[in-house]
Amino acid sequence: MKLTIVIFFLLVITTINSQELDKPGIRLSKQPSIILNDSIQLKELINQADYYLKKDIAKSKKLFNDAFVLMEEYDSVRKAYVFYKLGIIHRKKGLFSESYTHLFKAEKIYNKLKDTFNIVNVSLELAHLHRYLDDSLKIKQQLDKAFKLSTKTNDSLLIGKTYDFMGRTFFYSKKYDSTNYYYEKALGIFNILKDSSNINLIYNNLSVLYGTQNQHHKAIKLRLKILDYLKKNKDKMGISLDYFNLSVSYFKLSELETSLKYLDSSVVIAKKEDFKYRISRAHMLRSLVYAKMNNYKEAYENSILFKKHSDSIYDIQKQNKIKELELKYEFDIERKELELTASKKETQNRFYILLFSLILFFLLLIVFLIWRNYRARSRIVRDKFEKEKLKKEILTQKVKTSEAELKSIIADNTMRLEFIKQLSKQIKTDKNLSQSKDVKNYTNTLLLKLQQQISTESKLSLLQDKINIINQGFDQKIIELFPNLTKTEREVCSFLRLNLSIKEIASIRNSSTDSIKAVRYRIRKKMEVSKNQELEHFIQNLSF
Repeated sequence: MKLTIVIFFLLVITTINSQELDKPGIRLSKQPSIILNDSIQLKELINQADYYLKKDIAKSKKLFNDAFVLMEEYDSVRKAYVFYKLGIIHRKKGLFSESYTHLFKAEKIYNKLKDTFNIVNVSLELAHLHRYLDDSLKIKQQLDKAFKLSTKTNDSLLIGKTYDFMGRTFFYSKKYDSTNYYYEKALGIFNILKDSSNINLIYNNLSVLYGTQNQHHKAIKLRLKILDYLKKNKDKMGISLDYFNLSVSYFKLSELETSLKYLDSSVVIAKKEDFKYRISRAHMLRSLVYAKMNNYKEAYENSILFKKHSDSIYDIQKQNKIKELELKYEFDIERKELELTASKKETQNRFYILLFSLILFFLLLIVFLIWRNYRARSRIVRDKFEKEKLKKEILTQKVKTSEAELKSIIADNTMRLEFIKQLSKQIKTDKNLSQSKDVKNYTNTLLLKLQQQISTESKLSLLQDKINIINQGFDQKIIELFPNLTKTEREVCSFLRLNLSIKEIASIRNSSTDSIKAVRYRIRKKMEVSKNQELEHFIQNLSF
């Protein structure tokens, strides 16, 4: 019985220990005797370091360094992995030279091992590091290298990660079209792989892109998808962050009540899990929301809480640096006061320079707009003038053409008149000479000639039609300008406009030249045309 009880307690203790060994942050708190050998301890140290990488960088760094001490010389794979992680840690801490050192060591080992997958990862991290140093040439070199290696291996995951990083690089360069292009390519690959983690990572990147472009509704749609994924995976930090980001999006859309709702959800989780940074950021956003709601009391109280939590975090994370600065300030306080005074004056001068620059800029802008408007108006007037000029030239050409045709018709009409005179003489002569039989023949001949005369008479109708086409609208304009002109005077004006002579007009109207001269005199008098000006020229220059 006693033996059974002892065995039961031993089993309970063993079970408890095995459960505790599976919990991050507890495994290494046990006595060294629990850990069987250095290999297991090394594995546990690396697992612990990975666990704290996103939670406590300092602790993660210490654990990786401890793991490095335990490594055997031949353990190249783990050495390269620790170098790679230390490179990331130093980059996050802003220690770029140390980051380079560790990443290059990792790359050297991976090159010897011909581990293409991890060579790509190191290249992507080096590109990330060069982005902080604003070295676009080396960023491109590392990305090209990563892309070529990933495509050679046909590893879809590597290609997707490369596209994702290229998208982020273009995002920080504010090349948003390229950003969206590479994010979509990465998303397509991760969808094929059904890699939920990376899919939601791309969703997050896209939502940040949409927020930057003020497409907050699209950002919210993606963040709600991310929230479902985070809830399924019980990622408390991620859920708190996503609630906060949703609150920011609704704040940008001025949906303030909804913004506060998501913000409150973020704070509840942050307080429960003691996410100090998230609590601090939540108070900051609350202050902005309440200020926009004109609730300045709540805005002020939250700004105080933000400062309190912010200072607390700063004190915890930067305690050693603050002490160093305090010692320095004790010796440099007078110099700081002088620098502060100089800085105020410099700020004031910069403000005046900025103000002057803005005024000058707006003045130049106004001058430019006036100048551009003047050029546009001048161009419109010039184009209009050219069109009118072209129309006038076309009309003048039409008049000249029609005038030639008209003169030809008039010539034919003159011939007709001459023919009538000759015919009259012939009739008189034949009448005196002919007998009754001849009269019949004479009558037939006369009828034939009269038929020919009818054909000639039709040309007069053609002449009248031509005059109507050329003078289309002219008669109405003459009526508007000179309402006291008679119909005959207006018709003579239309002939004068065609530059016909008095004799030609008399022939067309079957009138005497004296009659046409009298009409011209009355027209000149009614139009009040001076004697030293030609009546034809005056009429031809009338615009209509």
